[in-house]
Amino acid sequence: MNSSDDLIGQRNLSEDSSQQSNDLASRQKSAEDEVKESRAAREKERLQWEEEERQRKIEEREKAEKERLEAERRSLYAELEGMDYDLLSLVDYPTDHEIFAAKRARTLWFIALGSALFLFLASLLSLTSPWVGGIAGGIAFVLWLTHGAGMMSYFPSLNRYPALVTQRKRLKRDLIEYIRNIEGRLGYIHRIYPLVEFNPRLGGRRFKRLALMSREHTLLANLRTLQDTKTYYEFMVEALKGYQELLQKEKEDAFIESMDFDPNELDENAQAHEEKLQQQEQQQAISAASKEQAETSTQQEEQAAASEDNKKESP
Repeated sequence: MNSSDDLIGQRNLSEDSSQQSNDLASRQKSAEDEVKESRAAREKERLQWEEEERQRKIEEREKAEKERLEAERRSLYAELEGMDYDLLSLVDYPTDHEIFAAKRARTLWFIALGSALFLFLASLLSLTSPWVGGIAGGIAFVLWLTHGAGMMSYFPSLNRYPALVTQRKRLKRDLIEYIRNIEGRLGYIHRIYPLVEFNPRLGGRRFKRLALMSREHTLLANLRTLQDTKTYYEFMVEALKGYQELLQKEKEDAFIESMDFDPNELDENAQAHEEKLQQQEQQQAISAASKEQAETSTQQEEQAAASEDNKKESP
């Protein structure tokens, strides 16, 4: 009996110890699971915080880049006010008519001088009368004097034509060099093209073509004719108008912001006033229609009464 009791007791003790060990193992496992979960939660929070910080830094960089680009664009807009529009428009550029007139004057000068010298030499050789030779010599002397720069404005001479040709070449060279300095390495026109928002005329096809060439750095290679340079000048003028419209809009917005009222209230009041006017017009139309209907009914009654009187008067 004692041996059986001892066996039972040992069995119970072994069962208790195994249960305790199982409970301890389960508690340790649950504690490990809780630690893992807490670690996973902290890791998740850390990753989320890092992602938020990364997104915040990206947004800050994008905002700073946007502000930098806006400041750069505004400085480019401001440069429009300091452009040499006289050079861009080629105000002093000699026209074809002036070139032709100067060339014709030079040809006539040569013909007149040659004729006068021929008559003068012919008189020396006794081929013509002396008085003809004297007059011709005087004319030749006067024509030779007009070759100087002092009398050129009164008598266009040999220097006029080459001076105009030289002026043309110089202005072309100065204009191309000036446009090259304006465009630079990054291009200028396509960077100020957002002004089309304030001046829709910049949206024309020829201006789009210029902006595209400026972006592709092929603008200078395509400025071959006077019409191309004129288009460039017109683009600058329209861009200046757009910049002035931008400044005016900013002034108006600043004025509205400086006032005590809300611009939305103005819109609401204007809309309410419009609705009131529409209601008044509708009421006037209804009253006019009712008045017209009343007049029509009165006329019908009068006509009916007149027809009855006619029936009574007839035998």
